[in-house]
Amino acid sequence: MQFEKPASADMSTESDVEQKFIYPLLVAEAPSGLGFAGAGIQTKANLKSFAIGKGNTSKIYYPDYIVMMSGMPLIIVEAKAPGIDLAEAFREARLYAIELNAVYPTGLNPASKVIATNGSRLLAGLADQADPKHDLSYDEIGPTSEKMSKFTAEFGFKAVKADYEKLLPRFRPQKLWKPRKLVGGGATQREEVALNTFGATISADFSHIFNPINHQDRVAIVKLGYISSKRRERYIEPIDRIIRAATPPSISRSRTIENTAAPNEIIKTFRTGRKLEQQVLLLIGSAGAGKTTFVDYLQEVALPADIKAKTVWVRINMNPAPISRSEIYDWLRREIVEGLRLASPQTDFDDLDVIKAVHAPDITTFRKGIGRLLEKDTAAWNAKLADILSSLMSDLHKTALAMTRYLIAQTGKLLVIVLDNCDKRLRDEQLLMFEAAQWLQREFTGLVVLPLREETYDNHQNEPPLDTALKDLVFRIEPPLFQNILQSRVQMALNSIATKGSKMLRYSLPNGMHVDYPASDQAYYLSSIMRSIFDHGLHVRRLIVGLSGRNMRRALEIFLEFCTSGHISEPEYLKIRQSKGQYVLPLQLVTTVLLRLNQRFYDSSHAYLKSLVQVDEHDARVNYFVRLMIIRTLLGRMDVHGPKRLKGYEHVGVIRRELSGYGVEDAVFARELENLVRGFCVITEDYRVENLTDEDLIALAPAGLVHNQMMADVYYLAAVAEDTWFFKKDMADGIAARIKSEETHYTPATSFSNAADLIKMLRASRERERSAIDAFRDPKAFDDLTDLTKSLHAVEKFERSIVPPPWYGSHVRYPVGSTHLATVLAIKDFGIFVNMEPELDALIPASKMKAEFMSDPAFTIGSVIHVKIIQMDQFNRRMAVVPA
Repeated sequence: MQFEKPASADMSTESDVEQKFIYPLLVAEAPSGLGFAGAGIQTKANLKSFAIGKGNTSKIYYPDYIVMMSGMPLIIVEAKAPGIDLAEAFREARLYAIELNAVYPTGLNPASKVIATNGSRLLAGLADQADPKHDLSYDEIGPTSEKMSKFTAEFGFKAVKADYEKLLPRFRPQKLWKPRKLVGGGATQREEVALNTFGATISADFSHIFNPINHQDRVAIVKLGYISSKRRERYIEPIDRIIRAATPPSISRSRTIENTAAPNEIIKTFRTGRKLEQQVLLLIGSAGAGKTTFVDYLQEVALPADIKAKTVWVRINMNPAPISRSEIYDWLRREIVEGLRLASPQTDFDDLDVIKAVHAPDITTFRKGIGRLLEKDTAAWNAKLADILSSLMSDLHKTALAMTRYLIAQTGKLLVIVLDNCDKRLRDEQLLMFEAAQWLQREFTGLVVLPLREETYDNHQNEPPLDTALKDLVFRIEPPLFQNILQSRVQMALNSIATKGSKMLRYSLPNGMHVDYPASDQAYYLSSIMRSIFDHGLHVRRLIVGLSGRNMRRALEIFLEFCTSGHISEPEYLKIRQSKGQYVLPLQLVTTVLLRLNQRFYDSSHAYLKSLVQVDEHDARVNYFVRLMIIRTLLGRMDVHGPKRLKGYEHVGVIRRELSGYGVEDAVFARELENLVRGFCVITEDYRVENLTDEDLIALAPAGLVHNQMMADVYYLAAVAEDTWFFKKDMADGIAARIKSEETHYTPATSFSNAADLIKMLRASRERERSAIDAFRDPKAFDDLTDLTKSLHAVEKFERSIVPPPWYGSHVRYPVGSTHLATVLAIKDFGIFVNMEPELDALIPASKMKAEFMSDPAFTIGSVIHVKIIQMDQFNRRMAVVPA
């Protein structure tokens, strides 16, 4: 964007100068403007005022704009109405910059430059100099002016960025340390726990039940284990209601199927028979809600026999479909031809008689026409007919139409073309699929069934091409409850196990030995895993459902990975077998599996649960709260109708500009937003996961809600600590030492200590960020977005659960290196016991004292001495001290 200077006559007020002159100049590209991003310019509505001047000249003042980079104020900008004295405006802006710089540490003066203008004149200079360096008249403000060139060279984006980069060393630690990278080399950091071959066998044997891929497996599911979704049963748990609220449907132009096990709404529609020809039926639902499974159920089970006998189904898997308009139609023609072959397996479409029957109308036309000229020459007649048939068969469109006519029109049946798996595509691709469905509707005599993601339909139902959909042919399907689906699939697996009889299976131990077991033991394992998910106060079920949203396909994938995790080891197998499947895995183990899967050390990039405090060690400014602020900003908009009246959605650019005022760099924001989208925490309106622009719409996804809640889970915080960059090496070393040993890695004591260290570091970082923000604006919004109160309370509560009083909090009251008064309790040959406070004793080891300490008059029972803490272990209730 180039700066176009407004006419003097168009600027009569201070507001005109702000909006028509100075702001466009700030954001316009060089050489006509200064080239700053709009997100980095804070307006006076957000700025903190300062008292400037002294005595009678003292006043409360705030500027019109502050140009910032990563939350650091760099240029103070003051606008005045035309004709107002600029010398005073320049002085006021300088005084504000001086007051603002005074908030920062000595020697750090980020607001070093000042601009003042009244539209007809512009002054610019340094905050610590009384006289401006640049004085430009209205005529000199333009790309061809030499004065303008000098001004932009010193006050333009490149120059100011250089100023900013000089300040960075004062804000950024010189080096960062990550505990996971301190435990060993790359192989150690990527170490996987020993393979759970018991669970792997189950995954291999029953993946067709939990993750059916082919049509045969899906048919078995709908016949033996289909779970309906009934309106009165939906969203009975808080997490289900939250998930549903995340993407509320617009029901004015669709009909929700009350009970998918008895879909009377659709059955009634199918009873109209061939009246459905050349219509499109939309099946709306979330990704993984079971739309394909429902169509399987409808086709194989739900439709009454009389209706089913009058239909011919062609199922087309749209996953491999080309997304080009120039390619998709021929692709669909080929799929229809192949689908019709599968729909009529008893028909040999390669037989000459069948070929003639398929193309009978064209043969009749030939016979009535030029074929009559060849009636007396059989060879010539056949040769010409062969040419005609070859031409027809090479034409995909004519072949597809002919086969449809042969199988459908002559039998009076209804052709049903189902475009499966359209919902896995991006929004624009789904809309293309709807156009393709409309093409099929026009070209072929049949009903086209198109499953669509509900977000696509709800957000675009009033726009072409979806606005042409008939309301009576738009049906909405809701996913059934996860626990019902899982119980059904597990029961199918148990039934399958029962048919194996006395078959023996084998799993491997870490030492290489093998254990043979009857296949029936798989039933115990599945039962125990399922109990472990549904017990623990529904915590784990909520976690899985939240991470998968309403995508039951993804939820079952998580369940399968849970079963195969190596963290479920041999001792657990034995407990499961001994209890005959009644054993419930400890909550800590269940959480460990969900956090780490088969990884020993937590790695956010390979986990379902992502770290919300992730940073890049190479960032110019290390900001631990970017992901958390994005999620909580969107959380605050969940019930707000955003652009296009879409509830919960907001433009990327709006969120980016809000967070830029809290020191979030544009590049960091873009990177972390895409990470959240890939981690299913944030959803984009068109389902893209990369190269997002300011105009894209985003909303909080159910997994984002779960992640925000996990900030109050100690096991989550402890795992995240392993994969977080720390600015204090001793803290990172401490975490690395605790997780390096397999014996101590997953203990409650390690979980507490690692979580506590993470929160301590985050609170210190938050306070630094807050101080920088508080210098020029109200930090309340930042406080809300980065609040760690629940995290802190969770850590404190966890400590109380594993550390009895008075040892609870003793590591805070008696930190290593501190000095305290103590009373001598007992003198032994191995050391002296001293009392620190009621019921809290410590030991002075003999090795830390002189050999004759037992006869030393300074140590008598009841005497009070000064001691220094050298070791503190509140978990094992041990404290070591030495005389101070």
